Amino acid sequence: MTPPDAPLLDDPGAVAENLHRRLFRISTSFRRHEFEQIANGGLTLTQCSLLYILRDKQRLRMSELAAHERLTLPTVTRAVTRLKDLGLVTRTRDLSDHRNIWIEITPKGVELQRSAVESLMNAMLSGMSPAEVVALDEALGPLERLVR
Repeated sequence: MTPPDAPLLDDPGAVAENLHRRLFRISTSFRRHEFEQIANGGLTLTQCSLLYILRDKQRLRMSELAAHERLTLPTVTRAVTRLKDLGLVTRTRDLSDHRNIWIEITPKGVELQRSAVESLMNAMLSGMSPAEVVALDEALGPLERLVR
């Protein structure tokens, strides 16, 4: 079923504008929920994202984390410092090259990240039917290709 505000596909400009408007609304909603989590002592989206990467990659250097997230090194350094203070990651100097510092997620980091994301997503998806959640999951593939 086509949403009432969805433009016809024969007008690419209208499609692009509609897609941008809807994605902007979604992004804004995620940010609003993020600020609520931060106010309650939760993780930021950046911190959650860094933990996701570390879960997937096992360990990375700070510069690799920054490059992966397309963030500045100072931004990643602040986020990693906060995660380290919370006991969610470790920082280990490379013994063969002291210039390198390896960042690894801790078991506590894995658990807290899962919990934070689960809590956020449960709150956001609570009004959706199981079929809508499946449809949303299927739509994420094409959306992810937009940001590569």
